[in-house]
Amino acid sequence: MSRLDGPLVWQALQSLREELDAAERDHIARHFAGQVRARSFAAPIASSPIVDAAANMLDAEGYCALTSLLSSAQVAEVVQHFRARPCFNAHISKSSDGIPRHLGNGAEAFHYGSYALDDIVAAPFLFELANSPALLAIAERHLGCTPTLYSLNAWWSFPGLARPAEVSQSFHRDLDDFRFCTLFLYLTDVGEKGGPHVYVRRTHRIELFEQEMAKAEAGALDDIDPRVREAVSAGEFRRGQAYGLDPAILKLFGHLTDMIPGPAGSGLIADTYGLHMGIPPESGPRLIFWARYGLHVNDGPQAPPFEERLIASRIPWDDRARYINRALYRS
Repeated sequence: MSRLDGPLVWQALQSLREELDAAERDHIARHFAGQVRARSFAAPIASSPIVDAAANMLDAEGYCALTSLLSSAQVAEVVQHFRARPCFNAHISKSSDGIPRHLGNGAEAFHYGSYALDDIVAAPFLFELANSPALLAIAERHLGCTPTLYSLNAWWSFPGLARPAEVSQSFHRDLDDFRFCTLFLYLTDVGEKGGPHVYVRRTHRIELFEQEMAKAEAGALDDIDPRVREAVSAGEFRRGQAYGLDPAILKLFGHLTDMIPGPAGSGLIADTYGLHMGIPPESGPRLIFWARYGLHVNDGPQAPPFEERLIASRIPWDDRARYINRALYRS
């Protein structure tokens, strides 16, 4: 196979990502990771018992819960920063109607209130956390190469709306890259009624997924809507994003489905090719941050929005940091 890091080759592969099954995705991911390793950077992967345990669980189960990512004082600063800024009525700001709304002045009328990338990077502690040695080491272990930090997002989920939001509040797979993982950081306390993340363990790797499917009893889907049963038979679990298959997922994988609550400042790192969703909050609004690590720039900003000097002062800056953060800055 020819090199995959050229933009035209990568764009062609990305156009097929919804058509490829997990085995095909894994083949491309392994090939591309090898190409990145071939031009690897001198900085070694940081190793510690905590990093090793988290990386091993991420690989085996698809996610790992993380505690004490930020202190309560740091969380308070981050929340104060976002409360002073407008948000947009979609899961990510580029999918919104483009109208800025403040908390207490119209934002809560929608499922979501997401922030502009400028405001996310300007927030205290978040960019530094996404570039912390331990998290980069976990991502590097999972990807098999130096990661690319290609997406940052922060958003509120608001309670009180009658129906769950389409897409993210139903089980689905993310298809951002051929291998990737996402850090989720809770910035409000998230109990069982606070909108916890839900993850279906072992659905991120095709061999583990097939093992679990094989364990399912024959006829387990007999009492499921025929349209859902047909989608399962057609292989929708194995490719695409799997929207609308919640009844079958809970029927077959209920014993592997984990609800992941946590206090503000905690979170998880997950391979979100695995089946997952966010539960709509009931007890109050939930604020959460993500950082996504992958093999390539993917759907990052088409024109990197920041001058290099503005983010280079925030973290130790060398060739490896330039590579990891290349979706965010222009030279």
